[in-house]
Amino acid sequence: MINEFFNELVELADVEAVVLFDNEGKIIGSGNNPNYSATTFSELGEAFLHIFGVKEYLDYDIDELAVPFDKGIFYVRNHSKFFLVVIAKPDIELSLIRMMVNVCIKEFLDSRKVKKSLKKMWREKFYQIKSVALDDVEKIMLENILEDKVGSQ
Repeated sequence: MINEFFNELVELADVEAVVLFDNEGKIIGSGNNPNYSATTFSELGEAFLHIFGVKEYLDYDIDELAVPFDKGIFYVRNHSKFFLVVIAKPDIELSLIRMMVNVCIKEFLDSRKVKKSLKKMWREKFYQIKSVALDDVEKIMLENILEDKVGSQ
């Protein structure tokens, strides 16, 4: 799926990996540099699943994130049924990644095959998070965030 719809993105010189996740954090497809393992992708998926799930529950309007790290940048685009993670070198232009993701996602979403498979996917991320084993600290933090949101309304 990555090679079919996101090949231009994967082939950019400073892009190291492109990974597509469903709302359960499972890898739908990836195109990558061999320096990244499936374990690394799974950990990334779980981290961004938590972030977007809390965002969705708190009703925050965030559809993309750019997170710098020591060896580059994670660019993440959120969709109601999936999220896409691009791992790139630090000197890439963020606007180039954003433009390429816009083009690729449009082609992806326009595909009849993709539309059919998206209908079967779970929609809400927050409830998927609740089914994933959170540790006690994460549960307490989430409860505190939710109490603050309810209290401020």
